[in-house]
Amino acid sequence: MRNLLTLTLILAFASSCIQKQEGVLLTGKVENLEKGLFIIGGPGGSRDTVMLDEAGNFTWENPEITEAGNYYLIFGQEVIYISLAPGMEMDFYADMKNLKETMGFSGNGSDINNYYSSKKSGFDYNWYKLDSEEFRFKADSLLAMQQADFLSAEKENPEDSFWKTEEADLLYSWANYLEMFPSYHGYYSQVTDYVAPDDWFAYRDQLDINNPENTDSRSFASYVSTRVNEAAGEKEKSMLDADSTAVIDSHLLRMETAMEMLENEKVRNNFLTTTITDAMQWTDLSELEKSIEFFKAKVQDEEMLAKFNAEYEAWQKLSKGAPMFDFVGKDLEGNTVSSTDFRGKYLYVDVWATWCGPCIYEIPFLKQLETDYHDRNIVFLSYSIDEDKDAWLKYVPEKELGGVQIIGENAWQSQLCKDYKIRGVPTFMFFDTEGKIISSKMTRPSNQATRDTFDSYSDL
Repeated sequence: MRNLLTLTLILAFASSCIQKQEGVLLTGKVENLEKGLFIIGGPGGSRDTVMLDEAGNFTWENPEITEAGNYYLIFGQEVIYISLAPGMEMDFYADMKNLKETMGFSGNGSDINNYYSSKKSGFDYNWYKLDSEEFRFKADSLLAMQQADFLSAEKENPEDSFWKTEEADLLYSWANYLEMFPSYHGYYSQVTDYVAPDDWFAYRDQLDINNPENTDSRSFASYVSTRVNEAAGEKEKSMLDADSTAVIDSHLLRMETAMEMLENEKVRNNFLTTTITDAMQWTDLSELEKSIEFFKAKVQDEEMLAKFNAEYEAWQKLSKGAPMFDFVGKDLEGNTVSSTDFRGKYLYVDVWATWCGPCIYEIPFLKQLETDYHDRNIVFLSYSIDEDKDAWLKYVPEKELGGVQIIGENAWQSQLCKDYKIRGVPTFMFFDTEGKIISSKMTRPSNQATRDTFDSYSDL
């Protein structure tokens, strides 16, 4: 890796004696980068576009980073994974002619990111085509290699929480690959009803799902979720076998199962919090009343409850009957279009991007909806969050997209995404003639329920 000597003694002194206590400062230089920009993405779908000056230098500062998290840098088709935490001040260098060999960090936090950005993933999903013995050998070999790199990595502060979390991430990423093998092998090798060997899950005996020291690891959380969801799924199947007409609240069932399986309070609270928070992201609050009551009764941690209440209050502002957050965008000609322009009509909004596969899948269904409801009192508006405006300008006429087509500013950081708490696309929303929310989590065009909802309004 290139030895970074570009950092001056003054900057070195500043970062060692006057370290930032919050936020992150990243400066540096990237040579031979086409278009002169790159993307920094992170938790919650956040994304920032970073512009280079004529010499390739840049400065990016984010004072809102208050806790450690996984981020990534996108340079064209190249992606680098990094870890950012409050107080980091780093300088980055890379030459796009040989990114992997030239990139590197210096400054406060550089030990973590030089390790993390050069970390070898190595996992190949084509391994799922292999038989169980070959797959296990490759997965085990990958884990051994990653653990060896971890042990040999230079650590300025071995007690930094990053290293403890990373150690757990390596182990539980391996476990998650093994967990997925039975279902993925059947798919990748086109083997119908594949059943793993009897002793396949023996590795579970070595893994403790109740270890509170691993709760900062996303891979550990994913593994715990897999185990709990599997048990909940078996319960649901038994319930439906006994009564095929039973109505089962899957969110509540998962949380009830967690109460049985997760003995450690911290691990259990993390699972319950993640489950209810994810549920609110994709399900209307009116369908989650029992799950929310259960969560509040079982989680006693004041900090977690405070975060939940803030999240819950934010989603209440997006519930049915609440006034919509108005938004604007630019059409193909550069004219400003506002959601207020369509008062008096129902408004079906598709938040999408040209790079999004599921978004593209919905387009034919959306076109058919537009055709079938052409003479009705409804406007179909598509709001792009593309960072590459040129890609959007080309795609819309090329694919003959209908309805009202606009693009927002700042992609994921647009005001619309913030107001409506959008974390994934496509997201569909439905508003009434007075500008009130019918659903901020409306069904997709491919779902018959969308037409049923439209047809339930006599003035549409």
